[in-house]
Amino acid sequence: MIITLLSDFGYQDNFVGVAKGVLLQRLPVARLIDLNHEVEPFHLLQCSYLLKSAYANFPARTVHLSLFDIMHRNPASLLVTEIDNQYIVSADNGLLPLTFNARLGKVHVHDRIVGSYLEWLTLAADFIAGLEQNDFNIAGLSTVTPKVHPARLQAVVKDNSIECQVIHIDRYENVVINLTRDEFEAQRRGRKFRIQIIRDILTHISNDYSDVPVSEKLCLFNSAGYMEIAINQGKASSLLGLRLHNERQLIYQNIKIEFL
Repeated sequence: MIITLLSDFGYQDNFVGVAKGVLLQRLPVARLIDLNHEVEPFHLLQCSYLLKSAYANFPARTVHLSLFDIMHRNPASLLVTEIDNQYIVSADNGLLPLTFNARLGKVHVHDRIVGSYLEWLTLAADFIAGLEQNDFNIAGLSTVTPKVHPARLQAVVKDNSIECQVIHIDRYENVVINLTRDEFEAQRRGRKFRIQIIRDILTHISNDYSDVPVSEKLCLFNSAGYMEIAINQGKASSLLGLRLHNERQLIYQNIKIEFL
């Protein structure tokens, strides 16, 4: 069995190691794969992007275990859904409806609720072990409507413009915004455009980072299909002054695309 792990634990503490230890006690031959453990704490939008852009790349019947914001509600419940023959396990913290939106089918809930992170992790490990033993049959579990339904942060579309927000900054400081290629092309309709990034403007979509000289700015659609602002062999986030969107801030940055 393959189990992917996604969390906001980071590596300063031992939480990632403890999680793997609990899982391996019950699933000693499981293959544990780290998707990411450096999600910005409590940043649901970033966690959703990382899950959505990764899950479909795995073999059928992979279990994707989200350890993000487990105790969003206390006591905490364990939710599971099946999508594209993949199994997503999460707490009821808004991740499933935000990530899959209209594609989200039945959401099943474990009959136990727990009062701590470690209890939830143990419950998840036992559940995943049982899932394998029962040939991935979750039909016997009760269904539920997730209690947490966050508003999806969408790009603001107007007749001649789109206003976007930053949803992820990767290790290279490439900046991902909440706009897919399909959404962009549907609004563009063959028109010229300019992307306003604070004091800089881009007017061309590149296919690869090397399309521009070293240290030059560019815009492309990444492997997940989202628009990305980058600098060839440079740090776009730092050099362009772009930061991760934070819904708790009253003022945040927009990246505006105007169609001409």
